[in-house]
Amino acid sequence: MWGRKNVTPQARTPWHLSELLLLLSEADPWSIADACEGTLVLGATGSGKSSGSGRALALSFLRAGFGGLVLTAKPDERAVWEAYCREAGRPDDLIVFGPDRPLRFNFIDHELKRPGVGAGLTENIVNLLSTVLEVAERGAGSGHGGREDEGYWRRAMRQLMRNLVDLLVLARGSLSIPDLYRLVVSAPTSLEEARSPEWKRDSFCYACLKLADERDKTPRQRKDYEIVADYLMLEYPSLSEKTRSVIVSTFTSMIDVLNRGILRDLFCGETNVTPEVVETGKVLVIDLPAKEFSEVGVFAQVLWKYVFQRSIERRDVAANPRPVFFWADEAQNFVTSYDMQFQTTARSSRVATVLLSQNLSNFYAALGGGERGKAEADSLLANLNTKVFHANGDPVTNEWAATLIGRTRQFFVNGG
Repeated sequence: MWGRKNVTPQARTPWHLSELLLLLSEADPWSIADACEGTLVLGATGSGKSSGSGRALALSFLRAGFGGLVLTAKPDERAVWEAYCREAGRPDDLIVFGPDRPLRFNFIDHELKRPGVGAGLTENIVNLLSTVLEVAERGAGSGHGGREDEGYWRRAMRQLMRNLVDLLVLARGSLSIPDLYRLVVSAPTSLEEARSPEWKRDSFCYACLKLADERDKTPRQRKDYEIVADYLMLEYPSLSEKTRSVIVSTFTSMIDVLNRGILRDLFCGETNVTPEVVETGKVLVIDLPAKEFSEVGVFAQVLWKYVFQRSIERRDVAANPRPVFFWADEAQNFVTSYDMQFQTTARSSRVATVLLSQNLSNFYAALGGGERGKAEADSLLANLNTKVFHANGDPVTNEWAATLIGRTRQFFVNGG
């Protein structure tokens, strides 16, 4: 039923969208174009979704020369992908990112220094931080609800983040999570402290302000510096103690997970691997399985996923037409609200998304439940055009599948 076929006559250039990857049946070809429209595989535990459909899809991508990003939920998934790459004749294209490996990725410094006209924009860096930290909020049970004034606290925290990012860039020309933390905890908490010689002598924040002031700046950077200095030396210390403590606590509690242990080692130092590596045909496996590393593993992998999505959306497919894939087994662990937006344009970026899970309800719960979570899940899954259903005992999923496939009234006649 599943098998690799030769390239169609129209596929005269490498990775033409019409190139066949599989035949789902003798009359049902599945091409690169179909793959880039997204695939959803649903089935109960033990139904063969990973070892059957998943394996066939993965080998078709590898044999066609795709690069890809693989997220892991179970401890054996790295070994599975090592076996896939060997079987496809591509063992040297597999690279592994994990705590016992030498690869490191400072994701916010990468956003600052990456190629492209949009690189280094403060708002893009703030959005990057906010999106990857969505998982931390979700894990804390904040969901999509909140108080009526939640919008104010979110805007105030983003204002703080903008000023911290701008100051580090102006002062040091680089970014890291530990330095952002050092800035906020050393900022003045009163106007009196801001004028204090002792604070100026000991404060990392003041040292950065002084260094940024002394460096040569463009007219735009000069204006940015004035805004930063006014915020940190006047507006921030003038906030009421309660307001300021809420803003600071919200920010530091969110970045805390990145500022310690394994995640600090992996994401807060130098960079020797970036998402762009998949465009050269490498298969990057994030070996921090959720079942082993729990929230830390999920956080690290969602970070990689989002940075990969933004990177691949920027690439010039005319210059580099190689398709890439994004792979997530137990996908409910890794979905975020941005996935829906990404999948709407994945075909034009030549990204083959494959999400595997047990049932539809997993996605509803992962995106916060309620009407908003259901709407986001429905939108995402509607943009995965190939759907593979294995044996399933979940009535919600089976009803949804029956609706998609279509139902007709059947008349049966029995006689005796």
